[in-house]
Order: sequence, then structure tokens, then C-alpha cells
Amino acid sequence: MRGMGFDNTTFLYVASGKIYNAAKYMAPLRQMFPLLQTKDTLALSEELAKFEGYSSRLAALDYTVCVQSEVFVTTQGGNFPHFLMGHRRYLLGGNAKTIKPDKRKLVLSFDDPNIRDGVDSSTTCWKYCTIVT
Repeated sequence: MRGMGFDNTTFLYVASGKIYNAAKYMAPLRQMFPLLQTKDTLALSEELAKFEGYSSRLAALDYTVCVQSEVFVTTQGGNFPHFLMGHRRYLLGGNAKTIKPDKRKLVLSFDDPNIRDGVDSSTTCWKYCTIVT
């Protein structure tokens, strides 16, 4: 995200199920993007209690937030991102920006020392993504 020009004032919402050892694995992302949110940080535990144990209901919460987002970055295939992209296009009159990284090409850039140093990272990262509007 940082390599695509998003800075530490960007609000990020991570739509996901439970993340194994989240405190450890989300720490680097949260350090780069301190405004990072999840359904657990946006809602009170009492509000989420009625959704616990129902993965489809929890996914619906993520969907509701993501459908209203300014930009949606998908990292997986499946129904969730495909329905979401179509719904966003409909709601926003075809002006919904979606970023779809080509994971096979993007992973090659992780060995590029310029990415780690921040040198020309924005153009490098963008060339491995498709922008869908």
C-alpha cells in the first residue's frame, strides 16, 4: 500500500476473519498505517456478540464497510470481492476504484531492494496491479 502512494494518514479497513496471532502479524501494518481498523476496533464487543459464531454475518459486516469505501483493494478471488466490485460499480455509477494486485508478479518485486528502501516503489508496485473502475 505504501508503495502505491498511500501514506500514514490513510484510513484502512481490513476485512477478514480471525487473524492468527493478530497482535504480532498486524503490528507492522498498524505501524505503517496507524488509522487501520477492523470490525473489532470499530464495534463494541457487545455489538459483535450477536454475530459471533456466524461467519456469514461477520462477512456481511465487512461487506457493508467495504461497499462504501473510496478504494477497494482485493487480495483474493471468490464471491466476496466479485460481488463487492459489481455492487460498488452500481452504487457509484461506474466510478468505483478497485485495485487488483497480480500476486504472481507482485511477489517477484519483494526481492527488489528498491522496494524496501522506498526508492521508486510507487511505480514498481503499480505495474503489478490492475485498476478496475
